[in-house]
Amino acid sequence: MTSAETPQNTTQWVHYLADKKPPVRVSTVMRLKKRLSDKQCSLIELIRMIKADPIVCLHAVSLAGELHHEKESEVTSIEHAINSLGVDRLEELIYTLPTLRLNPNSVAHKMYFRAVANSHHAATQARAWLQKLRGGMFAEESYLAAMYYGVGHWMLWHFAPLHMSRIQMLIRERKFTPEVAEKQLLGCTIASISKGLVAKWKISALAHDTLEQESPLNKQIITRLHQRALGDPRLGGEELRSLNHLIQQKFFPVKLANWLAGKTNISWTNESTMHLVDIINDYLQGDLDQTLSFLHQNCVQSAQQYHVVGTLAPATEMLMLPSDLTPGYKLTAADQKLIPDTVPKPPAIKAIIEELEANEEARPKSSQVDDDELIIIEDDQSPAGDFTDEALYNTVAQQFLKMPDSYTQSAEILKDLIQALTSGLGLERIAVMVLLGKRDKMTVAMLSGFEEGHPLSKSTHSLNGMDIFSRLYQKPSCLLVSKENRSRIRSMQPGTFSRHVSDQDYLMMSLFAGPKPIAVIYADREGHAGGTLDFHQEKFKFLCSAASGCLNHIQTQRAASK
Repeated sequence: MTSAETPQNTTQWVHYLADKKPPVRVSTVMRLKKRLSDKQCSLIELIRMIKADPIVCLHAVSLAGELHHEKESEVTSIEHAINSLGVDRLEELIYTLPTLRLNPNSVAHKMYFRAVANSHHAATQARAWLQKLRGGMFAEESYLAAMYYGVGHWMLWHFAPLHMSRIQMLIRERKFTPEVAEKQLLGCTIASISKGLVAKWKISALAHDTLEQESPLNKQIITRLHQRALGDPRLGGEELRSLNHLIQQKFFPVKLANWLAGKTNISWTNESTMHLVDIINDYLQGDLDQTLSFLHQNCVQSAQQYHVVGTLAPATEMLMLPSDLTPGYKLTAADQKLIPDTVPKPPAIKAIIEELEANEEARPKSSQVDDDELIIIEDDQSPAGDFTDEALYNTVAQQFLKMPDSYTQSAEILKDLIQALTSGLGLERIAVMVLLGKRDKMTVAMLSGFEEGHPLSKSTHSLNGMDIFSRLYQKPSCLLVSKENRSRIRSMQPGTFSRHVSDQDYLMMSLFAGPKPIAVIYADREGHAGGTLDFHQEKFKFLCSAASGCLNHIQTQRAASK
């Protein structure tokens, strides 16, 4: 295949990959053939050996899927698929399996098997959750679906390793999101390729249904689910009902398990993974420490059941101390020699980076911050933070959440909020900004930590409907302004405001009373060497959310008394 024939979209990638067969380790096939040669071999024993290898299972499930499709039925589990084939068809399948002898110097080989291990991890988690939560209902069907939800990763690491290596470079070195990196290199997401292959091979109706839902790592959904897990008072009404409905869907544990496997593939200790643990704990309705232990047990079980010599499974990495070490993802000279000329050739990584950066600069000013960025900004490499006075912070938080009747005025809530953010959380300067008159102007109503006579004091700023404050007043949102997005945010702020705020990282969040915008809170740690960390953003968001709930309570009480 020439570079001109390289697939450019989902349809072309599925067409390129659908007729190819993922190879099985030579040692696995040899063990299966040896067992088949024994006249005492039983179907039960053969099933056990086949189920131990996800790639062999894929071939069996695909073959069974074709047979069931002819009868207008579906494969619902791996054991169901194997039983459907019978010994004769299984023997014929095993003797025609493509094989691969693992080259310990090949990054492509090891990443191929790592992708399989990630899928096995997701499947093991999903099954264990359903066994714990629902007595095993849909457990095996969900195991099958979770196993092949990410089959596109397997196929691409073996049949298009150049693309996958460069995708990893964009994600790990340039910090692009997986979706952006995949679209730049492949012309589509890997999830869309997986969906096409699952449908083509007829391996799992549930996997296909799951892949048809929202994008695999949608920040908005994860953020909302995390807020639900923490009992965030901002959630309510139709939005909360929608999340409750989502969690009850049959596909949800399949998707959630693959979210976890995707994140732990990068790190077990980053904030994103911890948020997912909170969501899983909420789904399982358990104790957080026990849930974390349960997840670890499942991961260890996965590593024991499926292990490839020369590779580190996610469970193995989980047991190691956190470090900056990452698995090898750049193809070596040995890989280059093994890759045939027919393998699709991706564009140069330098050209892709230049195009991405050029597109970023070319974006219109009015759209330079998307909704996801307003909701959550992640930086998995940020150091941990700490409270100045955790007891004070917790006291105010509990006051907001459990005793809103103790407040009669919005100003009382804002005063306690400022005290908890400064004396409790350790933020240095706070500015509370409210809308005026016809809501086309904003004024700074309260300040804390700024020197006397600071230009922001009692200042007024005009809004144009396209600036960052107009966006913040449209819906409850939190924004961390850092070196990565400072120039873009500055271009969206009134000059009367932007020239007087910190040159370091700072936070902004809108406060709402139900649907009504009340204020925007500005906060920084001016003069602190450590700067504003993810820790401060998370605690800032939580306390401001709790304050919003308290403000809404006051508004509701006033309306009821009229």
